[in-house]
Amino acid sequence: MNPALKILVPAALVNGLVIVGLFITNRAAWAVAILAGALLPVAISAVSLWLFSRQKRLTFKKAQAFMLYSFMAKILLIGLWVVIMATSENVELLPFISSLLINFLAWHLSEAYHIRPLLEQVVSENLESE
Repeated sequence: MNPALKILVPAALVNGLVIVGLFITNRAAWAVAILAGALLPVAISAVSLWLFSRQKRLTFKKAQAFMLYSFMAKILLIGLWVVIMATSENVELLPFISSLLINFLAWHLSEAYHIRPLLEQVVSENLESE
């Protein structure tokens, strides 16, 4: 199974159960806020992991640069998303920020865990030059 799918399946399950539970208890506004907080971190982690798994003949420096640029893009996109959601009057901020933080940390760590086996294919520059 593609590592990106390994992130998406549990993310969809866990967040989906929370959102369904909130709809059942008539807290639709909170469900929307939690969905908004979960959407971007999960999508970014899945895309980043998918892109990393598609890289061929990575050296240590290229892998390090990819992960650095991926993290910077993640921070910029999430910052922009927070500004958009915070200026929206339709999103409850407390559940949005809580969901965003939990999902960012959980899926960022999950992404790092799933990248580890892919790093075995990374060639050290020292070995490459021999």
